[in-house]
Amino acid sequence: MRRSIARRWIGNLILSLMWALCAALLPAGARAAPPVADCRAGTLITVVAHLDDDLLFVNPGISDKLDAGWCVTTVHLIGGANGAKFDYVVLRETGTKLAYARMARVPDKWQESTVMIAGKPVHQLVLTQQPRVKLLELRLPGGGVRGGKVPLGLLWDRGQTLNTYPLQADGTGSTTYDRAALSATLRAILSQATEIYTLNPDTVAFMEHPDHILAARITRVVAQSLKRDVPIGYHVTYPTGGLPKNLDTAQTLRKRDVVGSYFAIDGNDAGHVFGEYMWDGNWVARRYWSMAHANDAGPEFQLRPFQLVNEYSSRCLTSAGAGKAPTLAACTGAATQNWFWQQLPAAPGAKNDALFVSAATRGCIAERENGLVEESCKPESAVQHWTPWDFGFVYTPLDHCLGEKNDLLTASRCSMLTAQYRWSPSSQTVWTDTRQEGALFGDVRGEGRDSTVYVQRRKDGPGFNVWVAEMSRFDRASPWFLNAVPFDPQATAPTCNADSLCFDSARFLLGDFDGDGRADLMAITPRNGGTAFWLLKSAGTHFEAPRLWFQTSAAWTPEIAQQYVAGDSNGDGRADVMIAQKSKDAGLDLWVLTSGGATANAPALWLKASQLSQSARFMPARVAQSKHVGLLAIENIDGALALSQFASDGSAFAPSYRTNVYAQLRAPFAKVVAGDIDGDGIDDLAVLEPRGDSASTRVFTMKGGKAFGPAIETTTLADTSYADSMPAIARVTEHDDHATLVLFKRANALLGEFYYTGGAPSLYGYEFDTAFKLGPVKIWGELPGLFSESLWLKTLAYWGQ
Repeated sequence: MRRSIARRWIGNLILSLMWALCAALLPAGARAAPPVADCRAGTLITVVAHLDDDLLFVNPGISDKLDAGWCVTTVHLIGGANGAKFDYVVLRETGTKLAYARMARVPDKWQESTVMIAGKPVHQLVLTQQPRVKLLELRLPGGGVRGGKVPLGLLWDRGQTLNTYPLQADGTGSTTYDRAALSATLRAILSQATEIYTLNPDTVAFMEHPDHILAARITRVVAQSLKRDVPIGYHVTYPTGGLPKNLDTAQTLRKRDVVGSYFAIDGNDAGHVFGEYMWDGNWVARRYWSMAHANDAGPEFQLRPFQLVNEYSSRCLTSAGAGKAPTLAACTGAATQNWFWQQLPAAPGAKNDALFVSAATRGCIAERENGLVEESCKPESAVQHWTPWDFGFVYTPLDHCLGEKNDLLTASRCSMLTAQYRWSPSSQTVWTDTRQEGALFGDVRGEGRDSTVYVQRRKDGPGFNVWVAEMSRFDRASPWFLNAVPFDPQATAPTCNADSLCFDSARFLLGDFDGDGRADLMAITPRNGGTAFWLLKSAGTHFEAPRLWFQTSAAWTPEIAQQYVAGDSNGDGRADVMIAQKSKDAGLDLWVLTSGGATANAPALWLKASQLSQSARFMPARVAQSKHVGLLAIENIDGALALSQFASDGSAFAPSYRTNVYAQLRAPFAKVVAGDIDGDGIDDLAVLEPRGDSASTRVFTMKGGKAFGPAIETTTLADTSYADSMPAIARVTEHDDHATLVLFKRANALLGEFYYTGGAPSLYGYEFDTAFKLGPVKIWGELPGLFSESLWLKTLAYWGQ
């Protein structure tokens, strides 16, 4: 034993001397001591697998700490990717350096060196003009995202020793790691942490990349060995793309810049980063994570129950008990709708690696020749071995795909799949986020009928294009305004400046703001510490270039504006803008910018709505006993939909709070629109909700009045996905006496390998009669672009489900 220890000591000494000699032979600039960092505020150490994981899934956690004066050290365990050559390792590190320099808003200049940590050489990069930023590159080999060899798993779970990529720029100087050496190196690094971030240890392949999961589990185990009460944050990775956006405007814009700079190097394509239509881009506006403590006891993998929600039908997989097949049912939060993946002792990277377990019964779902059935769990039974998949697919033990067909749960062949086969781990998804708007409707041509106006993200930067479509099979949609915002990956300044109109920071209104008989587009953005209102005047065939209609002071900011609403509140024939702003005390303050035509008048307080929830949502409406266009407000009151009315006298709103509370309507799922259905001059309501017992949508109507009438279920829109439909009430033809329920829908397109949100926008219509009955469907067809690229947040507060 002593001889072995002596040999190991001599070996480590020789290795250290060799590295010291290599460092001495480096050019003076390369081995210059890095600048000293002031870390008194704290030190965040982030441990991830790949060189973009921190940028996509952990940030803005890193940039927030950097802005607060912390030192931020990021450890990348993996160099390059699965089977990559050394030049790709260097390429990815080049992209990461550019991204972190942009995050710190300084030039992309670094002090690079090789440092010894726990007897192992580690490639270190320190940002020259912001030395609080440090990158540590271990350059271990990576594993496959969807099966195959996973070297990190072989090291951690199977006791193998790995060779790293070279640690010198000339392609020499690699080292080796086994579990003990990797643990020692990470322990030495983490010993300096005030706080630790990593990825998600409590999931299974291939819901998330095997390398992600292993990096997080390794970090958890090593952090536990510190025996210190250090906060540690665990970050979900791939599944976040299907969850609601939860970053604010400033965080999202900055993160897109940072991630865009990275992918301009890795892949030479930053375009997809500015969209929501595929991976990378749809992770940017999200950060889902949980806090724990490094000294929390427990295994490296801990069971976390989840729901399995069919995204097309908005229904939850539900246990029916032993001996029965699971079913699809309305999501209620019942215990029978909770599940978890139990990892099997499979080889790292092997498929069919998990049991699918009911959290309520502890039974396992098996797939036999006659279908799915719940049984006692038998880990040795191949018919219970599932493969959870990234981006929403679930593979069964017989290698089918789990889905919904003809309103029933099915396990079918995995080809030509549509959204019926896409799943989410929560009923809170991007598709059921009722904060979102997809299209606006108004008479932009001045011809007495409404057109559809929708805004599309661009792929060349954070700008947008505005399209106008008619509710007709014969008139093609056309672009009315093209708004390019150039992206420079080398820049340190934000891409979206005060006078840029960027999709992620804009909210939109449609109304006749200048009184010329044509509806104009208003874009509302943060600017100079306040709010800018940009008028895009309709010329009847296009929208003119934006001009500043009004600029507020810092007393009105988009960060505290729950919603903006357009309507002629004072009866002068021009649309005004109402700002529902969160009050410092309670409720909302309702401010109105009355239109002066080319410009607006300063905001005037029309009502302190202290009795309203700060999450209330508004619609312009002709309400009873109102001289001019007033407001309807909806609230989520203990899960029920509550309705308040606000009459306008031209200078103030008169409230009638909660005149109706509809217990049968589930507020978090309610998509509510207003319009005069029966032609009496008072606006009525239509509400869409998922049916629950099928992949169809329920339509309720309520007649307007001093108090609204009861919610009457008018019809069921068969085989109409609630998640893919956004309603409005519009006038379809000139001098139309009938209101039409218009659905701006996602076409149910085939899903691609990394393209799980596909589908063009499309328009469907159902004409109301004066008795509130809906006529047959009118299909006006698909529109240019992608449905996912049209969705923007019209309100701040999320109601949840």
